[in-house]
Amino acid sequence: MKKVTVKMTIIGPDAVPLTTSDRLSAARFNRVLRWAPRFKPHRRWQSLLLHAVLRATQALSSAGTACPNVDTSRRMICWEGHHAELRVLRPKGQSKGIYLDFHGGAWVMGNARFNDRVNSGIATECQMVVASVEYRLARDDRIRPSIEDALAATGWTLENMRNEFGVDRAVLGGESSGAHLAACALTSLSRRQFDLSAVAGALLFYGTYDMAGTPSLRKSSAEALIMHGPSALENLMRLTSGMDEAQRRSPWLSPLFCDLTGLPPALFVVGELDPVLDDSLLMYNKWQNENHNATLLIVPEGPHGMNRLPTTEAKKINDFTRQWIRKAVERQAPNRDVVLH
Repeated sequence: MKKVTVKMTIIGPDAVPLTTSDRLSAARFNRVLRWAPRFKPHRRWQSLLLHAVLRATQALSSAGTACPNVDTSRRMICWEGHHAELRVLRPKGQSKGIYLDFHGGAWVMGNARFNDRVNSGIATECQMVVASVEYRLARDDRIRPSIEDALAATGWTLENMRNEFGVDRAVLGGESSGAHLAACALTSLSRRQFDLSAVAGALLFYGTYDMAGTPSLRKSSAEALIMHGPSALENLMRLTSGMDEAQRRSPWLSPLFCDLTGLPPALFVVGELDPVLDDSLLMYNKWQNENHNATLLIVPEGPHGMNRLPTTEAKKINDFTRQWIRKAVERQAPNRDVVLH
């Protein structure tokens, strides 16, 4: 039987070839996921429990990353009096740039090491230094410290990447809450008229960009795969308690309501079954209208976190995003006379 090739819904200049078999395989896996418990981020005890399990698993596993060709270290940084920590993965040989990573976890769980497997692949296949930010979690329901850490890590990296890592190009990336923090850092620096010319791109997986909740999140049901839709909305309300809708949509907090003019190329990746689908759709539309340099991938049968699932779709998505990183860095011709502020 001849293999039929289809393409995911895409807006932008590139496409990822997916076969009918890929999509059917993802749909079969989703039927398994329907029996799995959903992550309910608004339940503090559940987030604490999952985070504790993650830390225990990491403590019991071997030190370092999943890739033997990557050197791992910790780096404490300070930018404008604000301290933060980076988990740095260095490939062997000369690096072409730095990938600044923000892990997911609904702002309330996870850590930089959680992304080692994905980040070591980026380090080796893209020949990039990867710095994953150990930002403060919103354990006390305050999201501002997480955003402050993201801003400090980004500002420090752009100012010091040449001296510290020997590179002059950067790509920012994040998943879920991490994509929100990456977008917050970029837009905040842009409002301060910080020089972003060394930023080659932003890779943003299924982020939340409207902290008051987009239509898809507000309409999402308890049947949403992996992430419990109503709980995700309640989590936003908990993290922004005491604010009205207008305050939740303040530019410092909700990147969708920022002036995006002058920002670097961006790739938005989201699954068609994701409760925060509209966040990526709306953010893409605004980014594209203001800069004409955005790409959007909507993954068929993709739930929240679809790039981490054991499916052929996930593998092809991850392969494509690494290609996108390589091309973004190659397109960004370095200007060695630029002085970063």
